[in-house]
Amino acid sequence: MDDARFCKSCGAALTYPLIRRDPGFSPIVALVLSIVPGVGHIYRGKLLRGIMWFFGVSFAYTAGGPVMGALIHFICAANAGFSGVIGEDAMAR
Repeated sequence: MDDARFCKSCGAALTYPLIRRDPGFSPIVALVLSIVPGVGHIYRGKLLRGIMWFFGVSFAYTAGGPVMGALIHFICAANAGFSGVIGEDAMAR
């Protein structure tokens, strides 16, 4: 069972790695694809989120200039690559 929290034999709490690996998903590929804003999210199967990031980053470059655009673009890429990859159990510790 993937959702087990305790060992069936001894009852000890199970620990989980900080980074969860989902088969068929590479955070690095999502990060690299985010050179074009939103494509990393689309790669992860989040079409609407990808479209929203594309327009959001485009607006940031247009309205906020290159510094604001680059900052939002970086956040978009990091979100595509690592959102949901770090286990919530590790964050709760």
